[in-house]
Amino acid sequence: MLLTDRPEGPSAQRLAMYGCLVDVEDEVYAALASILDDPMGYDLFVMDCDAFGGIDAAERAIATLIAADARMRVILISQEFDIPAYPMGIRTAVCLPDPVSEAGFRRGFDHVLRDRSAITMM
Repeated sequence: MLLTDRPEGPSAQRLAMYGCLVDVEDEVYAALASILDDPMGYDLFVMDCDAFGGIDAAERAIATLIAADARMRVILISQEFDIPAYPMGIRTAVCLPDPVSEAGFRRGFDHVLRDRSAITMM
């Protein structure tokens, strides 16, 4: 799931280039409802935070997902981030500054999904 006000923007293009099936929403509650109502679940939630209230809005969205026991990886993109953060916890969001380079986005994508390749190969 990609929450963005730029459906043809860099985040959508990069995810598609990586072979992801991308569902794009431009409204926070519609994105959260889609995630929570999907019986198969989403592997990844990417939020271009600045169009929806910045990091505060991202924290509220994540709190909603956690409260509903949704289990997916998260990438947050915002001008409020000075430097990228690639936390080791699987349930912790990768945080990328906006604009983010192709290399930085790819590193965040690979990092957040790092455990998935091991599961897929088994």
